[in-house]
Amino acid sequence: MVRILDTGVQPDRSSRDAIVKYADGTVDIYFGPSAPSGKPKSNWIQTLPGNGWFSYFRLYGPTQAYFDRSWVLPDIEPFVSN
Repeated sequence: MVRILDTGVQPDRSSRDAIVKYADGTVDIYFGPSAPSGKPKSNWIQTLPGNGWFSYFRLYGPTQAYFDRSWVLPDIEPFVSN
């Protein structure tokens, strides 16, 4: 069964959103029940404590690096807010 979380926050992000990017074009996205302090709220996706979640990524117009597998999506890494 699939449920949409009623958190009042948009549950997805895309390259068309006002996501804060680094100078090299990379992006950090934060998942958690509350936005991490000192990080852009636009890069945060809210989760609900005690509920499972998963992420998936869509690539629109991938380049050759995707097809020849020289580019690999990095693993999700834990972030501990200070």
